[in-house]
Amino acid sequence: MQSKFRSVFLTCDDVEATADFYRDVAGVGLEAVSSDEYTYWMLDIDGVQIALHDAKSFADYSHPPDPASNLTHLYFRVPDLEEFLDHVQSVGAPLVEVDDVVVTLEDPDGRKVMFGTA
Repeated sequence: MQSKFRSVFLTCDDVEATADFYRDVAGVGLEAVSSDEYTYWMLDIDGVQIALHDAKSFADYSHPPDPASNLTHLYFRVPDLEEFLDHVQSVGAPLVEVDDVVVTLEDPDGRKVMFGTA
């Protein structure tokens, strides 16, 4: 048997604020997916999904979220670091660290998210 990578789930304290962060900062076109009792945000690219879920609704073990966890790292490639830094300042995203290749930000749930040219 061979498995196929399908998705990355991020659990969030405030899923809408986190969805706004990824839309506004990374330009990721997340869409709301709703059922009668549950809404999550997702983006599907060629069969691979990134999904943001409310931590409390997702699973007992995912609430409360632990911002100190370093088990999930997200990396977005950007074409121009200076242009991206200007964009970050315009949307007011919390800057953690900047070097000559990578800008690290903090999303609303405390995850460190990297944007770089590599």
